[in-house]
Amino acid sequence: MVTTRSKRRGQAAVELALGLLVFVTILLFGIHFAEIGYLSVKVTEANSSALWHATAAKMHTLPKDFGPVKSLISDNKAGEAATGIYADFDSRSSGGSATKQLLTSAQGLQVTCEAGGPSFAPVDTTGGVYENVGGMVCRAQATLQVLPLFPRSFMDTGAGGFFKKKQYQAANLTICGVNRGPGECEGRFAILLDDWGLATGAELEVCKLEDGAGCANGPFYKSTNRVYDEHVAVDGSAEALAKESVGSSPISPGTFFHSSMLYKDNVPGGEGTTTWETSPGEKSPTDEYDKSYSKRQKCWLGLKCPN
Repeated sequence: MVTTRSKRRGQAAVELALGLLVFVTILLFGIHFAEIGYLSVKVTEANSSALWHATAAKMHTLPKDFGPVKSLISDNKAGEAATGIYADFDSRSSGGSATKQLLTSAQGLQVTCEAGGPSFAPVDTTGGVYENVGGMVCRAQATLQVLPLFPRSFMDTGAGGFFKKKQYQAANLTICGVNRGPGECEGRFAILLDDWGLATGAELEVCKLEDGAGCANGPFYKSTNRVYDEHVAVDGSAEALAKESVGSSPISPGTFFHSSMLYKDNVPGGEGTTTWETSPGEKSPTDEYDKSYSKRQKCWLGLKCPN
């Protein structure tokens, strides 16, 4: 009975030893691969962050001054910002240039952005206002290493080796933001920047009708003026009609007038009441139109008015 019990105990010890060989190997590699997966996601996150960070920057000053977005792309400002934020592979903190997990270290994260990707061009009549700057593409990469705590060899070499193949070949591992292939990180994320909308500063001001060419929102006024000039072709017909009808043309038919919301706080009835004036009327920015308006009286086309 004693002999049989001793044999059973000896068999259990052997099975435990063999099982631990496999279990410890799987445990260590499982932790290491999990850390590689986590750090790889952080590299991809830094790559995407550069693109979305760029969308918050100033893009232009209308009409057709797209120097800010061009500088943003060419100077790699978005890439540098993302590199600084994710240098320690943690966007919640700042500082540091590397990070260490239990078995894996990561360093050298670099995000680079340049011109490329999608493109969208304005139509001909808005070419004097907008510009096709194109898109921006970003790539990211970092280097991963195994820490000394990870055993370089475990029952896999020599005459008494338990495993037939060497478990690990120590080498630096390059992690890319997009692709996972060896070599250079050629995969890139792309984005089309700028919605061509009115943005900051003077472009947010209200351009009132009575302000004329000196309206507070100069970019909006100049932009609409350029589009107007592209659409309007003056052939003299309108001026000839005015002279035939009323004896003179008060203003050049191609003159640009800006029509916009004019707020009047003395208009009764309703909350936030506004009026929309679509004619220069008695507040036009040009003297010739004012003079003609004052002479108009009850005259209209087909009736001779005083000159």
